[in-house]
Amino acid sequence: MSTLCTILLSAAMAAAPGTGPGTSPVKIEALLPGSSGFIVLRNTSELPVDLDGWSVRSCTGTGSAELAALPPGSTLPGGERFLIAGEGSAGTIGGQVVVRSITGSGAMLVRRDRTRADGVAFTTDSPCRENEASSPCGRQPLGRDENSTDTDNNRVDFSCRIS
Repeated sequence: MSTLCTILLSAAMAAAPGTGPGTSPVKIEALLPGSSGFIVLRNTSELPVDLDGWSVRSCTGTGSAELAALPPGSTLPGGERFLIAGEGSAGTIGGQVVVRSITGSGAMLVRRDRTRADGVAFTTDSPCRENEASSPCGRQPLGRDENSTDTDNNRVDFSCRIS
């Protein structure tokens, strides 16, 4: 391969959204812990994303455990949302998984290859957090802005949302 081809290929891959290490068009858009809680995933791209083999981990203290495995064959269309709901939650969205409770102090979205796609936490020791922890919201959900902006800093990206 010529040097020019290598440079052009590298530039194209760097510019493509969701292709670099640590990047994903699927974001954790909202989080509310508890048995009536939920996690909302959002595909911020226009293209569908294959979620087969993806999972969401719950973080408590300095550890994490699988909270939900996304169903085999799951695909999230561009611009759409996927809900992981505590069994006491009243919300519904097209694709969803119901779990006993949204536990812990944060959540981490993990790809099929076990790499981290996104994370959010409201404690400083959580392995789910990105850079600074977001502020806790009590009984209100944490949420991103309408564009699901992701700067890799939870304090900047998440704020309390009225449910």
